[in-house]
Amino acid sequence: MSGRSPIAFVLPVGERGGAESVFFEILRRLDRGRFAPVAIFLRDGPFVREVKEAGIPIHVQPITRLRDPFDYGRTIRALRQQLAQWRVQLVVSSHGYGHLYGGVAAWWARVPAIWWQHGIASSRHLLDRMAVRIPARVVIASSRSAAEAHCRAFGSARAPLRVIHPGVDVEWFRSPDPQRLARIREELRLERFRSLVSAIGRLEPGKGQDLLLRAARLVGERRPDVGFLIVGEELHGARSGYASALRALVVALGLSERVIFAGFRREIPEVLAASDLLVHAATRPESFGLVLCEAMAAGRPVIATDIGGAREIVVSEETGWLVPPGDPVALAKAVLSLLEDAERRRAMGQAAERRARACFEARRMVAQFEHVLDELLLGS
Repeated sequence: MSGRSPIAFVLPVGERGGAESVFFEILRRLDRGRFAPVAIFLRDGPFVREVKEAGIPIHVQPITRLRDPFDYGRTIRALRQQLAQWRVQLVVSSHGYGHLYGGVAAWWARVPAIWWQHGIASSRHLLDRMAVRIPARVVIASSRSAAEAHCRAFGSARAPLRVIHPGVDVEWFRSPDPQRLARIREELRLERFRSLVSAIGRLEPGKGQDLLLRAARLVGERRPDVGFLIVGEELHGARSGYASALRALVVALGLSERVIFAGFRREIPEVLAASDLLVHAATRPESFGLVLCEAMAAGRPVIATDIGGAREIVVSEETGWLVPPGDPVALAKAVLSLLEDAERRRAMGQAAERRARACFEARRMVAQFEHVLDELLLGS
């Protein structure tokens, strides 16, 4: 790593979600002439191997429970030793949970820390209240909505706040693999549907897959030839029971023949290529909504609920629709309006791709992040 600045990224989970996809793009795109990224995971999982396969040095430091002071102390000590071994010059932590470990280890190692707050901060959240007390040179928010929430919760007198919109590899989403696409169509028997509506994201309360199912029943009353594809699974170890509740709701609503649970998928460009549009029906504010950018990059119109960071991504009536949260009737109406107007759907998809290229390209995000790194490293 001679001549380059080692940057450690502390990631609290080992499974890929929106935040992890953001960091994956940063890890693999940082200028190797100036930076040497390394990754520290607090839990093992498939994303750990994905990062390793990309040639990024990794270290897994498993944790048990944050409330266990002995485990927490051992973890912080081990992280500090790892930072010293890699001669890390700056630590970047994901979420408040990551900052509770990475930020403290960085403070002890006397290296600057960045807290990338991917969520919507709240003074009611204990983890956020704890994390905000840990020193950070900069707090990065993924949207203006998230930045405003952080200021409302904790004021603006602490660490400087920056907004960096996450980005995606537009060309990857514009270039689905024909063979993988054919396999997905065959495996999931997608030919039985005239139109396909997809929802992609972790299965957890607040993501709104239950709202989509209620809208799907209303869509089916008019268009029984429409299929709904739900891509994603629960976080490993999650105990919410949300995934089971969704499957039970499908049966209760009589949607068993029209809803497919596809589980976790890496072939997102192919899933989007097989879809007519994407729905992200979050029922609580999210800091961003990376899947919206992915669908837009693939040239698909998107329908999202009008809360949180989605407002900064979707231009309603131009690249898709923003609908009121918690309203399955409005969601069903928006879905039907696009499925029944192929020309408008095509025009919205083209506008969505143009917006993704202009505003949410991964190279743009990485350039902005590198500027923050340069500022901190030159000033440290």
